[in-house]
Amino acid sequence: MKSLLTHLTLLAIMPLLFFGQAAFASVQKGLAWTQQGEWWEAEPLFLAEAEKGNPEAMFWLAKTQMRMGGERIFTLGRWMEESAELGNPWAMIELVDGPNTYCSFFMLPCDDKWFDKAIEKWQQLAANGDGKAMFMLAKHKDTWRKYVPYLAHRTRVAQYEQALEMGANRAAIALYNELSRHQDIKDPAIREQALGYLTIAAKRGYAPAMIKIYNFHEYIGMDKAKVQLRHAMELGYAEGAFHLAFINEKLKNKTQENWEKIYKYYQLTDKLGGRTDHGYLKNKAQLPQAVVAILDQEITEFLTKVKTNRFYDETNLY
Repeated sequence: MKSLLTHLTLLAIMPLLFFGQAAFASVQKGLAWTQQGEWWEAEPLFLAEAEKGNPEAMFWLAKTQMRMGGERIFTLGRWMEESAELGNPWAMIELVDGPNTYCSFFMLPCDDKWFDKAIEKWQQLAANGDGKAMFMLAKHKDTWRKYVPYLAHRTRVAQYEQALEMGANRAAIALYNELSRHQDIKDPAIREQALGYLTIAAKRGYAPAMIKIYNFHEYIGMDKAKVQLRHAMELGYAEGAFHLAFINEKLKNKTQENWEKIYKYYQLTDKLGGRTDHGYLKNKAQLPQAVVAILDQEITEFLTKVKTNRFYDETNLY
C-alpha cells in the first residue's frame, strides 16, 4: 500500500516538475534574447509564461516592454504589479517611487508600501545564500549609519563584500565605485583592494569587471589590460571592442595595422550592440578595399561564434 501511494505521488508530481522545467527553459531563452537586445524575440517567450502566472516572467516581460516602448508602456505596469503581488522583490522595488525610478514615465502603480516588503523578501533570500539579494540590501537598506558618512561607507563595503562572496558579480563594480567616491583610488593599498574585487568577478567571466580592470592599465601594464578587453569582447561585451579600437585611435602616428584594428574593433562594437558615437566608417577610407574585404570576413567569422551579451540581470536592466 505504501509503495502504491509513493507511486501515485510521483505520478502526480512529475507533470508539475515537467511544466516547471519547461517554464524555466522558456524564461531562460527569453533572457538569452534580452542579453542580445532582441526585445521582440524575448517578449513572446516572457508573455507566454506570464499569462500562466509566472512572476519571474511577468517581471522580465515588463522590463522588456520598457525597452520596446510604444503602446506597451500603458500595460506593462499591470505585469509589474502582479509580479510584486506574487512575491517578486525585484518587481516590488520597481514600484517604489524615487528620483531614479520610472513610476511617472511608465505610469507604474507605485506605492511606498512595496519598499519594506522588498527588503523583507531580500533578507529571506540573502539568508538562503542569494548574492543578488544581498547586493540589493546593501544598495537599498538604510540604517542610522547613513547619517554618519564614514560608517555608512564601511557598512556598504562590508555588505557588498558579502554579496560578492555570495556570487553577485555586480558587487565588484559597486565596491570599485564606493572606493573611488570615498577614498583615494590612487593610494596603492586602496587600488589593490579595488583591483582584488574586480579580479574576483573577472575570473568568474563577468565582462563589466574586465572593463574596469582596464582602468588600471597604468598600474598593471597595457598588455595585461588589453587581455582583459579582448576577453570581454570574446564574451560578447561591446565595451571590450570599443576600448580596443579607442586605444589605436588615440595614437598619433598610426600604421596600417592601427587603422585595421580601429576599423575592425569599431565594427564589432556596433555589431555587438555597443556605442555608435564614433567614426569607424570614415576610417574605412584609410584602408585598401581588399584589406577591408578581409577584415569584414574576419568580423563575420567572429560573430558566428560570439553573440552579444550585455550582462543584464535583475539589478541593472533599464
